[in-house]
Amino acid sequence: MTAAVLVMVLGAFFAGGAISFQQQKKPVWTVVLLATVALALIGYGWYAWFQGR
Repeated sequence: MTAAVLVMVLGAFFAGGAISFQQQKKPVWTVVLLATVALALIGYGWYAWFQGR
């Protein structure tokens, strides 16, 4: 398994956390923070995947 796949899986984990926090009515800033981290990780994972890293 490549590092890019691991980064994307970690991003999916953070995305699930953001969804869970939103359903639990946690503060908005925590949901936004988790969602931003998730998007950054998934985005970098895709970038690294297509660059062959």
